[in-house]
Amino acid sequence: MRRTSSRPFLVAAVVTTGALALTACGTPPWESAATDRATRDPGRASASASASGSPSTAASTPSARPGGDLVDGALSRTVRAGDLVVGVRYWSTLPLQDWTAGSAKPLSMSVSTRGGSDVRLVRAAVETSALARDGSDLPPGGQPGAQTDPSGFAVSRPQSWSGTFVLGPTDDRTATLRVVVTLVFTEGSGDSRTQQTATDVLSVGLPTDG
Repeated sequence: MRRTSSRPFLVAAVVTTGALALTACGTPPWESAATDRATRDPGRASASASASGSPSTAASTPSARPGGDLVDGALSRTVRAGDLVVGVRYWSTLPLQDWTAGSAKPLSMSVSTRGGSDVRLVRAAVETSALARDGSDLPPGGQPGAQTDPSGFAVSRPQSWSGTFVLGPTDDRTATLRVVVTLVFTEGSGDSRTQQTATDVLSVGLPTDG
């Protein structure tokens, strides 16, 4: 596994006691994960966001069934960041039936890009919002946070970045957890280096009583 940087890129989560190590390599980690069955559903494997980073309508609609966008255990999405085509793979090491309102819920992702030159991921951020069964807003609970690294990680395919965010406990009435993912990239070199942003939204239904 070839690392693209010798410096660690860490994401802090307010619900954990330590840092979460993130890696960049040429072989995405989900290839050996138990969630491979999700790749057999190509209809769930693509959604897009605009060049400005706005999430797609389909991605931002709350799901009515438990599991939602992660019901198959893993999900592939394609979003855009300016001229970059960004591939994002999501999965969790915690079974979706254990994604209760009061639990700490690990969300892993892997990111790679097509297009541009010398593309590097310099910021990854996750924010959550909670919805009750009737769609009303609830207190969002602990926020996973973000980390910025000016030098970032090379993510032009076949290279990729991967990391895990821990989504904190929310109100006990939470039926749907909406997760907003923001990815900031730089591309080019020297004075001509530019910045592009991609945003994606996941909707995950949580187990509820009744």
